[in-house]
Amino acid sequence: MSGFKGWKCVAEQLEARVAEAERQSDKEALLDEGQRASVRVIAERLCSGRRAILVADEVGMGKTRIAAALIDAVRRCGGRAAIVLPAGLGAQWQAELRLFDPNEHTLLPLRSYESFVRGFSREGDDDLSSGWQERRDARLRDRRQQRELPVGRWQDEKVLMVSHAFARMAFPLPENGELPWRRELMPAMAALCSERRRNIREGGRGERLASHRAARAAYETLSIQSLAFEQRRDWRLVSSDDYRRAVLPVIGRALGRFDLVVIDEAHKARGADSSLSRILGSMIWESEDSFRLGMTATPVELDADQWLDTLGRLVGRKTGFTGENEGEHWDRLSACISDYARIAEKVRTEPLDNAIVTEFEKASKRFVDGLSCYVIRRDKRSDKELKAFWESHGIDYRDVRSVSVDPARMGSQWLRMFCAAEALSLLPETDRDAKRRRLTLEKAHALDKIILEDATERGDMLRDFWSRKVLLSKDVSIFDHPAILAAVRTVEAATAEGRKVLIFGTLIEPLKALTRLLDARCMLRHLAEGRHWPASRVPADSEHAVQAVLRSSDRPAGVPDDLSEINLMLKDRYDEAHRKRDARLRKMRNEIQTRAERGQETASLLWKIWLDGDAVDAPGESRIGLLIQALESRTARGAHVPAAAEPPDWTTDDLLEETDSLLRDLMAGSVDDHAEDVPENSGDPHPSRLQLLLDHLSDFSGREGSFARLLYGETAPRTRRLLQAAFNRAGSWPFVLVAQSLVGREGLNLHEECRTVVLLHAEWNPGVVEQQIGRVDRKNSRFLKDYRSGTWRENGDPPPRIEIHCIQITGGYDSFHWSVLRERWASLRAQLHGDAVVTTDRQRAQNDCELAALVERLDRAAPNFYPAPKAAAWNKKGA
Repeated sequence: MSGFKGWKCVAEQLEARVAEAERQSDKEALLDEGQRASVRVIAERLCSGRRAILVADEVGMGKTRIAAALIDAVRRCGGRAAIVLPAGLGAQWQAELRLFDPNEHTLLPLRSYESFVRGFSREGDDDLSSGWQERRDARLRDRRQQRELPVGRWQDEKVLMVSHAFARMAFPLPENGELPWRRELMPAMAALCSERRRNIREGGRGERLASHRAARAAYETLSIQSLAFEQRRDWRLVSSDDYRRAVLPVIGRALGRFDLVVIDEAHKARGADSSLSRILGSMIWESEDSFRLGMTATPVELDADQWLDTLGRLVGRKTGFTGENEGEHWDRLSACISDYARIAEKVRTEPLDNAIVTEFEKASKRFVDGLSCYVIRRDKRSDKELKAFWESHGIDYRDVRSVSVDPARMGSQWLRMFCAAEALSLLPETDRDAKRRRLTLEKAHALDKIILEDATERGDMLRDFWSRKVLLSKDVSIFDHPAILAAVRTVEAATAEGRKVLIFGTLIEPLKALTRLLDARCMLRHLAEGRHWPASRVPADSEHAVQAVLRSSDRPAGVPDDLSEINLMLKDRYDEAHRKRDARLRKMRNEIQTRAERGQETASLLWKIWLDGDAVDAPGESRIGLLIQALESRTARGAHVPAAAEPPDWTTDDLLEETDSLLRDLMAGSVDDHAEDVPENSGDPHPSRLQLLLDHLSDFSGREGSFARLLYGETAPRTRRLLQAAFNRAGSWPFVLVAQSLVGREGLNLHEECRTVVLLHAEWNPGVVEQQIGRVDRKNSRFLKDYRSGTWRENGDPPPRIEIHCIQITGGYDSFHWSVLRERWASLRAQLHGDAVVTTDRQRAQNDCELAALVERLDRAAPNFYPAPKAAAWNKKGA
């Protein structure tokens, strides 16, 4: 029986939390003024009977803190909460929840079917020989200690995080010979419903026993609420999709019932059969009076009707329509949204007059009236600090700059190629592959395959006049691409001032090239200036980048012309630094051994590494040296050490403390995974602390010390976590983080030391761009710290701003792409930011009183969903 005390109790807890924050200073309070207003509106809606709300605050304004306050209130009132979240955000959610309860120990996100089943495991289940069973049991205990699996039952967890990707699980047919226990849950459930006994079969005895316990947990819920499913079915033969469709509700029952469901990034995966839709549709088991809280900064991206997709995910049966059926309600809401989008576009594209402004005022009011019962949104208009910035300086705190590449200045070869690519796209009879070259060439994608191929491989692909003109000479490579070089100049201008840079792009080949080129240029500068570089040779995949730098006109003076000579210089300096370091490590060895013998956990782990090694592979001492190199990349200790100077001092305390920090990040990354749940038989997907550290060192090979790092789909989850942590540290490498758009655009906090964003490729979706910029435009960002410091005033400099640099080649398809994005971006801002007036009209209004009056009316009528509680003392009246 549920111990939940009800939503009135939750509302009272929320009001008490708000009152506490109001008594505290801004620095002490967990909730700022805007967050307190949002929490009050949520409490008000709870008491009025509303059971769904969308918190659509602009990126970086603290939506997670609002949700954490609600989750904490539900927990204090005896209820349960589920958080459905994208991969990679588990650690951030845990940190937010701990602010409200320091003793909070929420599990890491549930991301795989294997983890779900193992949550029901007990020691000794596998019935293996003593040594193997002990290791299996120890790993089970370790996973529970790491808070990956529950100590008790899943149903006992007051807060449970579930990854968006959880419902991608696969169930291979038994004849494939892969993990037959994965199809044990449904037969076990059917046997219980038919009051039959099902024996434990061969193949994964421990997992089969756990599956039977999961079935028992789900079966016991049928006394509360029935669950219809087909019992008489041969579950060994159904397809993977059919099995998943049937098993999801059973999994939901085994996880227990939830009073609150929080959906982070609620706009994602809008498809009806997406993993997120499956979780929310058939898996999560909600109480009859449950509440859904959606969170997203971009509920609408390309099409105004996407409002309905996002809201439909939240409400459905919870709408509580009055006087009209569900279909009529959504039709009316759709009309309000479409009308506003149409008139907002009219305001941007036609001359302003009284009729257009009046129509806008009416449409905007209907738009707000229709959505305000579901939506609350704070944007930067409500931020006092940013409003003061505008009033003081007359400029926006975001500085969006176009970095234009003029074809006339890119050299005859590249100019000929770009003109030929544009011509190819216009020829009516040209094949589709040739037309697409205009995209790939302008965005520096697959250049080696298209324009640098050997004639014997090229065949008939390039047979017409314009195709032949696309070809470049052999001494030109992707590292010479004008857009990439423009990005390099932009990045190095920022890093020369000590600022970190975040780069976004869509195509992986140019992102790899840009990363290697930035790193190669930094390495040669270090060599020229006599500074330490953490590598003994140029990596094989960076040799072409180094050669391109050596050919460039701005190559550093004083470095050899030949790659082999550069490798010799690197090796000499690397060996000298390590000789000095190894001498110090030998002095540290005895102290580590003593602490290990006393039972200190991290010292014991380091001592195992020290003893575990051989002359063929790497002596333990060399591994510890490699560990120190990895740790230096996470701090500012090793980046600027001159080669001739002594390596930085490392005490035993330093080594143990930094190793602990590294292990925490490795463990968080190893279990808060992003991958689809596909069964595998190779390797342990849940390595121990020692194995995690050894794996990290084997992967390290100097790459973690890179000036620029690439974050893309193949980047391991634990490495993503490490990159995020290092990028947020002052002075540490990487100084430049190059992120593939789909990987780094949502949820990640990358703002602590960065206020410069470079967009290498134009997006089609403006919501993606808002999310990208939002990685650095957040509360307590580097921009705000720099602005608050006042140092710029003392130096007579202009105020710091968040800089967004858009790399674009003028005069061609790239310019067209950027123009489409800007138009869509303006439409998005009109709906979400209340910014319906184009810049040219605002500028003209400064000298035109009549136009200024119209602009003022448009600004007053702009949609605003700021949370405004109806009555400050609502809770005293009861509900």
